Amino acid sequence: MNTSTTIFQSFKQYAVALVFLGLINLITSPNTLWVIWPALGMGIALLSEILGISSSKKVS
Repeated sequence: MNTSTTIFQSFKQYAVALVFLGLINLITSPNTLWVIWPALGMGIALLSEILGISSSKKVS
């Protein structure tokens, strides 16, 4: 797999997880949008992956 495919898969997983969390948020507590906090954390992780900043080095 190349890098763009891996990043695209990560983005799809990010989107699915946030939709799921968003639905849970709207069902359980629609007056408090706590879903922004997981979105920010996951967004930082995704951005880190896109920029290639990783604590573990891949061995080819």
